[in-house]
Amino acid sequence: MTVGATLDVLVLGGGPAGAATGIALARAGASVAVLSRYEGRDRPRLGETVPPGIVGPLARLGVWDAFRADRHVPAPGTVVRWGADEPFENDYILNAHGDGWHLDRSRFDATLLRRAAEAGAQLCQLASGDRVEPDGPGWCARLRERWLRAPFLVDATGRAACVGRRHGGRRERTDRLVGLVRFGAAADPDPRTFLESSAGGWWYAAVLPGARAVTAFFTDADLLPAGPAQRERLWARELSETRLAAGVMAAPPSAPLHLAVANTGILSQCAGPNWLAVGDAARTLDPLSGQGLEAAMTSAIRAADAVLDGRRAAALETFSRQTLEAHRRHLSGRLTHYGREQRWPARPFWQRRHTAA
Repeated sequence: MTVGATLDVLVLGGGPAGAATGIALARAGASVAVLSRYEGRDRPRLGETVPPGIVGPLARLGVWDAFRADRHVPAPGTVVRWGADEPFENDYILNAHGDGWHLDRSRFDATLLRRAAEAGAQLCQLASGDRVEPDGPGWCARLRERWLRAPFLVDATGRAACVGRRHGGRRERTDRLVGLVRFGAAADPDPRTFLESSAGGWWYAAVLPGARAVTAFFTDADLLPAGPAQRERLWARELSETRLAAGVMAAPPSAPLHLAVANTGILSQCAGPNWLAVGDAARTLDPLSGQGLEAAMTSAIRAADAVLDGRRAAALETFSRQTLEAHRRHLSGRLTHYGREQRWPARPFWQRRHTAA
C-alpha cells in the first residue's frame, strides 16, 4: 500500500534556485519537499563565476560558512577587452564583500541540497513515471511508493518553466543567445575572469577549482553553423582573433564543445493562486552580467517570504511586480553595456544588440 504525507510546499527542481527556496522555507518552519530529476555531472553549466554580492543571499540562507569550506577559487577581478583593442581591469579591491568566486558547480549545487536537507526539507529524486500534477486546489507528487501533497508549489525547473508554462505563462525572449562551452586544463593560474568581444559575439574564460578552465563563445543560435565540424572551425577562427580568451585553456583542448542556451527572457506570468516561479523559471539573465546565480538565490528568498506571508495573494502580486521591475533594470543595463562595443556595427550580432528596444 502506498503511503504519503501532506506538506506546506512542494518545490519542483533541485538546482540552486530550488534548493535555496527549500532552505529558506525549512528555516522558517515550513514543511517542504524538494523534488528533482537526476542530471549528469558532465552536463555543462554556465554560471561558473559569481560576483562578490553572492555573499548576501548565501549569508541570509545560513550557507556562507559551508560555501567558504568548499574551497571555491577567489576571483579578484575581471580583465575586459570590450569597445577598444586595449584591455582594462576591474578589480574588487574596494568591494565591501571582497572577491568574486569561480565555482565548482557540482560541489556548489550539492552543498545547497545538503543544507536544505539539514534545514529539514525532504529531498526526493524523481524517477521515470513519477508525476507532479494539480490535485484539487493544491498539488500532488505521485512517486513510486508514496505520494506527497501540498497546497502550494514552487516552479524551479529552470528555463523549461514546466509549471508556469502550463498555467498561462509564456517565455518572452529578448534574444537568441547561445554559448559554445568547453572545459579543459588551465594554461595559466591567473584567477581573474576574462571577458572579450569579437566580431561574431563575445568570450568568457576563467580558471576553475582543480586547475580546470572554462572557455565559452556566445553568439546567436541562427549565426552558428549546423554541424559539429563547422562549429569547431568557427570556434577556432574566432578564438584565434582574441587576445585574452585564447591563453586561458591549455592547447590543444581535447574536450568536446557543448551548446548551452543562454537567451535573456522572462515568464509572462510568474505566479498564480497556488504556485510561483523562481530563478531561471521566472527570468533568465544575459550571462554577460555574471549575476544569474545571485539573482536566482535572491529570487528564492523572496519567493519563500511570499509563500509564507499571511496575505499571500498580495505577496504573490508583489513578488511578480518585483520580478518584472528587476528584469526591466537588467534589460536597461544590458543595452548600455552592449552599446559600448561599436567596432563591428555591420555584423548581425552587434546590429541586433544596438537596435534592441
